Amino acid sequence: MTEMNFAVERGLKLKYRFKNFSHCLRALSPALVAAVALLGCSPAPPPAADAPRPFKLGYLTGAQDFVIFVMESEGLLQRHRLQPEKVKFLNPPSVHLMIAERQVDIGFGGFTTMANARAQGKDVIVVRGIFSPVNVVFVPRDSPLRSVADLKGKKLGSFGGLGSTTLAFLAVIAGKWYGLDLYRDVEQITAPGPALDKLLEQGEIDAALMGTIESIRLAAQKKYRVLVDLSEEYQKRQGRAPAHVTVSTSEQFAREHPEIIRDFLRAYEDALAYSRNHADVWARYGKTIGMESEAEIALLREKMTANLIEHWDAAQLKTQQEYLEFVLSVLGPREFGAIPEGLLRDDFNP
Repeated sequence: MTEMNFAVERGLKLKYRFKNFSHCLRALSPALVAAVALLGCSPAPPPAADAPRPFKLGYLTGAQDFVIFVMESEGLLQRHRLQPEKVKFLNPPSVHLMIAERQVDIGFGGFTTMANARAQGKDVIVVRGIFSPVNVVFVPRDSPLRSVADLKGKKLGSFGGLGSTTLAFLAVIAGKWYGLDLYRDVEQITAPGPALDKLLEQGEIDAALMGTIESIRLAAQKKYRVLVDLSEEYQKRQGRAPAHVTVSTSEQFAREHPEIIRDFLRAYEDALAYSRNHADVWARYGKTIGMESEAEIALLREKMTANLIEHWDAAQLKTQQEYLEFVLSVLGPREFGAIPEGLLRDDFNP
C-alpha cells in the first residue's frame, strides 16, 4: 500500500470512529448528558470546617515580635485555625503604608499613624491595643541634660523618623508638660538603633529615642542615663497610658472576615495569659534576638509586662481618645490633621 493510500484509509477509519462516537453520545439519555455537564461545571467543594484560614500579617521587630513569637511557639495560631503569611518590615513607615493600602490584612500599626491614615480617607480601623511605649530617651551619663525641656536646641536621634508614632508620643509629653515643640525646637536625626548608639557614644547627637529592644538592652547595660521613659512619664501625669502599638486592619477585611480578626485577638489573649504564667518564655524569646544576659532578660520581662495593654474596654478606649486630643492640641493640624470618626472598634473583642 502506498503512503498516500495508507493515509486516506487511516483518515476514513478515524472519520468512521468519530461518527460512531457521535452516534453513541446522541443515544445517551438526556438526564445522563445533563448530569455529565453539571459535573463538569460544578464548583470546587467548600473548605473543610477545620481548615486553616490564610491572611497576610504585617509587623516589625520589637514588642509585636514578642507577641508573634509566643503565638507561634505555643501553637496558638493553629489552635484558632489561623495561617498567617508573615510580612516583616524594617521600619515603621513601611508597615503603616502596607496596612493603609490593604497590602496586609492585619498589621501591628502605630496608633497615631493609623489615626492619620483614617483622617486622610483610608478605611483603617484599630481593633486592639497591644503595648504602651517600651521606649526610652537616653543621654550620655555625664550629659548636662536633666529633663525633656533641656532638649531645646539640641540634636535628638530617633529610630522611627518624623512620622513615627513613638516620636509623636514624645512630642505630646514635651509639648503638654514641658512647653517644648519637639518638631521646631529640636534638631531631628533619624537612624537605626545601632547607628544611634554609635552617634550618641561619639557625641554626634545629644540624646537618642531608642526602639523597644535597644531601650531595654541599653538600660540593662547602664551604658547611658535615662532622660525619660515614655510610658512612665505619661502614667505619672495621667494615670493610664494609651497603646501606641495596635492591631489594625481595614473595614473591608473586617466585613469579609470578621471571625479571622476575632480569632486573632483570641490568640493574642492566649499569648498574654501564657507570657504571664510562664517566665521561661522571656529567656527563649531573648535568645532569638541575641539578648541572653540575666539582667537584660529580667528587664525585658519587667518592662514589656508592665506595658502590655491587658483590656480593650471602655476605660482604655477613653484613654486612647483622650490621647488623640492631646496629639491634636500639641502637634496641631500641621503634624496631625484631625481626629477621625470610627477609628476605634471593640466589637471584635473575643
